[in-house]
Amino acid sequence: MTEEPYRWLEAITNRREYIEDQLTPGLPVVALSAEPGILLLTARTSTPKLFEIYDHLALGTVGHPADIEKVRQTVIDAAHVDGFTRSPNDVTARRLVSYNLAPALKTAFEQIFAAPLLFRGILAELGATSAADYLWRLDYDGSFSAQSGAELAHGVVISGPRQVSKDWIGQTTKPTLERHDLKAAAFSALRVLVWAKLRGTKDQGMEFANVPTTVPELKEKLGGEGLEAAFLDRSLLGKPIAYRMPSSDELGL
Repeated sequence: MTEEPYRWLEAITNRREYIEDQLTPGLPVVALSAEPGILLLTARTSTPKLFEIYDHLALGTVGHPADIEKVRQTVIDAAHVDGFTRSPNDVTARRLVSYNLAPALKTAFEQIFAAPLLFRGILAELGATSAADYLWRLDYDGSFSAQSGAELAHGVVISGPRQVSKDWIGQTTKPTLERHDLKAAAFSALRVLVWAKLRGTKDQGMEFANVPTTVPELKEKLGGEGLEAAFLDRSLLGKPIAYRMPSSDELGL
């Protein structure tokens, strides 16, 4: 009996290593708060990674498509229950993360005899001003952290390799990104996206200052089938839906 806690800890450690290995190939997602709203940007894949959650909430994800769909449906259901039983103004990222997403992810992670959820995400909440925006980073084990206000000047990154996000947070010289309009925000987000992809692969020591500064070079470095973007439009806040998918012309990419 005395060995059981140690066996459980060993099983949890093995589970964490397995999940991290499975998430490692996942392409990064960048979220950036700008004057016009919140932009989420990632490399396009065969399955979507960016989703509308509620009127002013969006989700960016890394992981297995089936597990992403489970998490997406969980948070959508919780948001609509809150909106129906209380009011749309009571639907906040803080409530959804603290009372729904984090407990569900933690429970799934600790059930060692069931398949784990391969998931990492950003939940974005649009405010009346950029100072009131929130970006919540979520992980498969239920851990989470929030960024708001001046912290968002550097953007938020999630990636398959967890270390990439830590590297971005821990940069000694954090770049203050251009965010005065949508095109400036999109260009800044694209540079961060390229940095995150390269940081997680061959150019692990790349500094942000060395990332290319032209769109063609950035797209060449990114490769793949183009970009997937979602935008929480501040001009639509208070209307039925602030979430939309901007065109490449709007983004200037």
